[in-house]
Amino acid sequence: MEYTAEIYNLSTKFYNDYPTIHYPEILTKSGRPYACLLIEYMDDLFICIPYRSNIRHNYAYLFKNSLRSRLSRSGLDYTKAVLIQNVEYLDDSVHAIVDQDEYRETVQNLPKIAKEAFAYISDYKDVLNKKKNMHPREWARRYAMSTITYFDKFLIEGNQ
Repeated sequence: MEYTAEIYNLSTKFYNDYPTIHYPEILTKSGRPYACLLIEYMDDLFICIPYRSNIRHNYAYLFKNSLRSRLSRSGLDYTKAVLIQNVEYLDDSVHAIVDQDEYRETVQNLPKIAKEAFAYISDYKDVLNKKKNMHPREWARRYAMSTITYFDKFLIEGNQ
């Protein structure tokens, strides 16, 4: 399967529709947007995976070859991904900026990143749709602090 690496920032409209008060796990930083890798998940539904520093769990693609990764555990954090259907949620007025070496590593490992992100979301979707059981501790470890729980409407079968 072929993937395209597109990097975006989330728009002001996205943050207005998903305010921190109601969606505390969605990443926000005053004055600085989070750059996200955009991957098509299903028809008209995209996963927007943020680039982060200091990731403290294994549900991420951790960079190995960048200067930033040598200083901190930088990578693409699946637990903080958002699902996007509305293209107005993507800010195309400004180019999202990521480190060149991290961008290169992203492009080189895009199939692996997409596979891991899909598996992370698919496991959640299978539990949500009662197709799979997961021990409560495992569920908490993976999803208790995850943004994916805010997007059940896209993942409940029969809602699409």
